[in-house]
Amino acid sequence: MVRFCPKCGKWLRPDSKICPKCGFILLEDKNMFLDFMENLILKERLNEKRKVIKDKVPGEIISINEDIITIECKFAKFEEGDIIGYVTPENLIEPIGIVIGGGKTLTVSLYKPLELQEGKILDLCETEILVGYDLQLELIERIKNGILNEFEKAAISCIFEENNLKAKYLERNKLQDKKDIKDGFSLDDSQIEAIEAILGLKDKEIMLIIGPPGTGKTRVIAKAAFELTKKGERVLITSHTNIAVDNAIEILPVDIALRVGRPEKILPSIRKYLLSYKARTSLGKELENIENEISKKRKEIRDLNYIRDEYAKLKNWEKIMNIKKEISNAQNRLRELCEERNIMLINESKKLIKEATIIGSTLIKSQLPPLKDEFFDTVLIDECSQASITLALLGMIKAKKWVLVGDHKQLLPIFQTIDIEDKRILENLSIFCYMLKKYKNRSLWLKWHYRSNDQIIGFSQKYIYNGNITPIEACKNIKLNFKNYPKNMAFLDPEKPVIFLHVNGTEIIEKDGSRFNEKEVETIENIVYALKNLGIKSNEIGIITPFRAQRNKIKEILKDEEIEVSTVDAFQGREKDVIIFSITSTINMDFVEDENRLNVAFTRARKNL
Repeated sequence: MVRFCPKCGKWLRPDSKICPKCGFILLEDKNMFLDFMENLILKERLNEKRKVIKDKVPGEIISINEDIITIECKFAKFEEGDIIGYVTPENLIEPIGIVIGGGKTLTVSLYKPLELQEGKILDLCETEILVGYDLQLELIERIKNGILNEFEKAAISCIFEENNLKAKYLERNKLQDKKDIKDGFSLDDSQIEAIEAILGLKDKEIMLIIGPPGTGKTRVIAKAAFELTKKGERVLITSHTNIAVDNAIEILPVDIALRVGRPEKILPSIRKYLLSYKARTSLGKELENIENEISKKRKEIRDLNYIRDEYAKLKNWEKIMNIKKEISNAQNRLRELCEERNIMLINESKKLIKEATIIGSTLIKSQLPPLKDEFFDTVLIDECSQASITLALLGMIKAKKWVLVGDHKQLLPIFQTIDIEDKRILENLSIFCYMLKKYKNRSLWLKWHYRSNDQIIGFSQKYIYNGNITPIEACKNIKLNFKNYPKNMAFLDPEKPVIFLHVNGTEIIEKDGSRFNEKEVETIENIVYALKNLGIKSNEIGIITPFRAQRNKIKEILKDEEIEVSTVDAFQGREKDVIIFSITSTINMDFVEDENRLNVAFTRARKNL
């Protein structure tokens, strides 16, 4: 069989490993794929490292033991759930751990014991993305050396080796309760089929759910997780994005679901599911008392430092020596109190994690404390089209059975060092696209669309999904509710849910290659002003564009933080009543006209695009 190179399109012999024209490594070969990914991740890591080092914060070590470090920062930057490290004199970044108490005084759970002394000043930085790269590099190294546990062996075999799953179709376990967990409506036939297939999975089996926009994939994930726990299973819900995890966790009962992550990156409605919230609630008055003592002791140290400085002005050395002793005693007591508080929180967190039957976290956080040594029966990975193979593996190696949920017609993985227009390479690197080609017989479509006016979803239904999805009848009635729109803005007629509006503007290219279009910015300002006058709330409006520069210009002119203004790539998984899509480009449309990016842009609106 003749193949072609996914990068340059040259036709190749069946036994080719490297394209003779462009040198691209063909990803079907496991070892070559691992070498390719290792080099790619190293380049991506170097890019990210340059950004991280520019944004460092000084901090002094107050106390340290083999599990916990307490650091007093110059100003508050890091919050609970942040992954932090420090910059060494050699300009390397050494990981520290995960923040379990944020603010100016950080409490950090260490990944490993550090050979650092109290009083040392560190340049701290946020390192989650770097740690994500490091975890993938470590996994690649383990695969190459064959140093793998049983979970890892099974997941890697599923991806890289031939097996009987390619010929084995999905089995189904009948679903007794066919109602949605949260709102109690009846699930449709395609949703039921997908859940029954998940319930029918056996160890070392995989299935893929193709979930186009508005077809209820989040409801399916939550329902499947809930039904699996009724069978006595433990479930991990994960994704490369926080929002995808939050959306599924929010549907589940709070007493069986636990969310591990940073509060600031999590929806407000999810806080009650958070590990830290549950731990603090459980500890109650005991924790409150010790934190009050910590606050008093910190105030005492600040006051003593002030008194010491006043005696220094008077050159009263005897008083200064006495004050220094008092400061030292107070610092020792503060250290003891912090360690006591930290041990309480860690022990309670460990207990809650062991008791939880459903846990939600990002792919990276699933491999870090407190989840590092936790394993599951089934893992459900959402937004899989955007996850690379090695990133998704971080979640797959946590469980015996794997469910990949995604949409091969939405955004693909983003790598700064790969030309984003080179779609064929990105498709090879996407876990969902890669596995869909390998295990097409183990995939199911969610077929009914519920979100948008039928004219909005109609384009994607016909030209992107080839009729594999259908809007329900009620979609015809999803419209804006006003009549007296301005006469010079006939395009705001609610009976016209989709409008293409010509703007006589020109793109301007910035130094970094991003673009903006001032005429489009002005037009958007006028449209938003009119919509708000017609009673549309700011939080019901979303504005998306392919370019960061245009996003920034729009934000600057609107000055309305309730209106979500974002790039297309950051808006996947989101939806609004009204979406304004600022194409921006007028000369080179390569970046804009990517089919997957356009599909995301066209399917975010419920009532008006």
